[in-house]
Amino acid sequence: MQLSKAGYYSDFVIYPIVAIALIGVTSTHPTWSVAREWLMACVAGSMLWTLLEYGLHRIALHRMRLFSPLHAEHHSAPRDFIGTPTWLSVSVWLGVVLLPVWALAGSRVAGGLTVGIMLGYWWYGIVHHVIHHHTEKRTTSAFAASYFGERRAWHLRHHYSPHQGNYGVTTPLWDYVFGTAIGAPGSAAIS
Repeated sequence: MQLSKAGYYSDFVIYPIVAIALIGVTSTHPTWSVAREWLMACVAGSMLWTLLEYGLHRIALHRMRLFSPLHAEHHSAPRDFIGTPTWLSVSVWLGVVLLPVWALAGSRVAGGLTVGIMLGYWWYGIVHHVIHHHTEKRTTSAFAASYFGERRAWHLRHHYSPHQGNYGVTTPLWDYVFGTAIGAPGSAAIS
């Protein structure tokens, strides 16, 4: 959906604030075992995010009638401020991940898992923004230039290839696992 400039950029500010608040609320009485449990859940949430990113992009945004027309707007105008309102995405993560996991596994696991997913979503937003809005090669790090350059080339094949694929934005892992990786321009999807 088309967002205002402030609405578009709010993810970059609100997500770290919510993550810090969740850390404070869900990691009381910090001991090594508490910290380890929370951190393991956070790492699991970050890894789970990469699969969610792939699945949401491939299935919800490209195949579901409710979402695919909205995502088609992004494909037709990739530099526009199109996205999910922050209030909606934060509410979904809290309602679909935090609360049910808290009820099943307690606050530490729920907090760590939710923070991991939310930081993954935040990183996805940054990477996706850089891909579409920062075409200059200026960077202070060779690693950053390489990572963002590879992600840009990968994602632009998603946008402009005659083949469908390259649904992962932050990592190509799941495209390789599920056979939806698109090779270099002019080549077919890699199966």
